[in-house]
Amino acid sequence: MSHTTVIPAFDFRDMVTAVDNKVITTSIKVGEYFGKRHKDVLRAIRNLKCSSDFTRRNFAPVDFIDKNGDLQPMYNITRDGCMMLVMGFTGQAAMAIKECYINAFNWMAEQLNRRQVMGEKAMHNLAIKETRSKLKASIGSRFMNDRKKEIPILLAEEQRIKAVCAPGLFDGILP
Repeated sequence: MSHTTVIPAFDFRDMVTAVDNKVITTSIKVGEYFGKRHKDVLRAIRNLKCSSDFTRRNFAPVDFIDKNGDLQPMYNITRDGCMMLVMGFTGQAAMAIKECYINAFNWMAEQLNRRQVMGEKAMHNLAIKETRSKLKASIGSRFMNDRKKEIPILLAEEQRIKAVCAPGLFDGILP
């Protein structure tokens, strides 16, 4: 009699998230997806024989509030950290879930890259508008008043671009 492993469908947006333009998952999510108790995932992380530099870069200890209202430890985990951690997980289901995690991290990285490219294009167009506005203002006083009206509009557009496309990516091009 053969045993069939059923792998549930995964929503990549639930497996990983973007924090500070980095793609991460959590030790809680790893436990949920691999059918492991969270304390066992925490122990597996602590027992990894990685260098302290790798551990520091890929496993960020944070706290969360559990269902009882108690503060509990967990880790925010990068793609590299996740791959290092789950390499030791075995079985057909574990292999399929590893593949899903790899796909989820790649998918989220692509989403971030698209947002960054969109933000760069929008900021480039905004820089052109800003330059035109400054040039008009240098022509004469009538255009200087136009410039004064355009500045808040351009500043608002810059903030919108930053908020939507790439928070933290641009230092600001306007005065």
